Amino acid sequence: MTDNDPCIPGKRGKYFGICTSYHHSKGCNCPKCPSYPEKGLFMFCSKGAYPGAEKKGCLCQECIIHSKFGLEGGYFCSE
Repeated sequence: MTDNDPCIPGKRGKYFGICTSYHHSKGCNCPKCPSYPEKGLFMFCSKGAYPGAEKKGCLCQECIIHSKFGLEGGYFCSE
């Protein structure tokens, strides 16, 4: 495991129970977001924040995952 591994206790996202399957990842808005920190990363709501992510705008509340699972808040990549 690495320091960025979402399976390490204390490194999980607020909604770590959400499956990050291919189907869900295709509905994820993270790659389209102005705050998107790094290519290849997605579903910060489930995986946890990215160290050093800057708040430049948020698409979390417009995301299908957000509405499908009844998530609250936003900026999951930085908080």
